[in-house]
Formats: sequence, structure tokens, C-alpha cells
Amino acid sequence: MRGFIDGEYQDGELRGCTFVAGKRGMGKTTEMVRLLSLCSGGALFFDSLSRHETAVKGYKLFSQPGDLEKYLRVNRDRRFRILYQPRSGDVQKHFQAVSTIVRAFGSMIFAIDELDMLCGAQWGDSRMPSEFYHLVNYGRHCRVSMLATARRPMSVARGFTSQCLQMRLFGMTERADLKYFEDYIGQVDAQRLATLAKYEYLHWTGDGPAQLCGGRR
Repeated sequence: MRGFIDGEYQDGELRGCTFVAGKRGMGKTTEMVRLLSLCSGGALFFDSLSRHETAVKGYKLFSQPGDLEKYLRVNRDRRFRILYQPRSGDVQKHFQAVSTIVRAFGSMIFAIDELDMLCGAQWGDSRMPSEFYHLVNYGRHCRVSMLATARRPMSVARGFTSQCLQMRLFGMTERADLKYFEDYIGQVDAQRLATLAKYEYLHWTGDGPAQLCGGRR
């Protein structure tokens, strides 16, 4: 399913903002790639650490904003798969430039790996660069929905998590992380996060209890 549904751009299982959290090695990136594979329109994967080229086979690789912009001018509104790796220079500046390009062209899923690397106090009260802040709060107007992963939820701007329509929560054991998610999924389910096996996750949509999903792959 792809289109503008209930005020948000939807493609496949993604609509609005989605947060994927959990310890390293639990399956976050695998789930991100699976979700993007279900999209029928455009998808752009911002690989903050420039290490997932083998995980997203068939994606067109870019490492400079200018080249990305040229490609999207030709392929706007088409089905595309883009992997952006900031291989040199300031990762933050790459992220700001790519966020601006995503806003300009629209009609895509914008996926960010390790979003916690890109948030922080240096951006003021929002804890997000202004280019990304605009997408989080107004991206639906340019038909952009977002998917982001992080290991530690408290390192991600609350302004992003507060706008998420769904969360996919993988295994984690840090007490502060479990406490963080109690507000979303309740104390009982938050404690379940410490027992999840690799690739298992709790799927929260704000509509009833979180559901156990995933499993061995």
C-alpha cells in the first residue's frame, strides 16, 4: 500500500515516523532493510557509519549531496533505492544536506541508521538539526515518512520519538532504557524487552498492548 493515508505518507508498513531501538546485534538493521524492501516507491537509507553496503544489495550508492540531487532530479517520484554513506568530511553536514534534499523532492521513505549519532545538545532545545526537525514535524506535507534506528533511546531527540506512530523495540537490558519505554508500552512489557531473543521485537502502535513479532531468521 502506498499513498497519503490519514494525513501521513504511507509505503508498505511505514507511515509517519517509526523508531527501531535495541542493543547492537539484535536485528535492528535487518528489520530496517526488510521494511524498506516492502516499499513500492522511493527509499533513501542514510548510513551514518558507512558500513551497511553489503546489507542493502541493489541500492545505488552516493557519498556527496550534489550527486544525490542530480540523481533525484531525473528519478523523482519513481521507485528508487538509495544508500547514502558520508565517507569523508563532517557527518552532521552530510545529514543536514541530505535532509534538505529529501524535503525538496519528497515522496519517499527516509531511513536513518544510528540516529542518536546525529542528535544532541549542540542543536539547542530541539536536539535536532533544523533541517531534520522540519521533516519530523512537517514532513507529511512533502510526503515524507521516516524510519530510524538507535541503540540508546535517551540519546535520540524526544521531539522525534514523541512523533512516532509506531516503535519496534528489540532486546535491551539497560535499566534506564527499560524505564524510558514504560511510558509507551507499560512496565510489564518494558521488562519483557530484557528477555527477547535476537530478531524478536515488541511492536508498539499506540493501539492496545505491544505485540511480540520477529524471531529467528
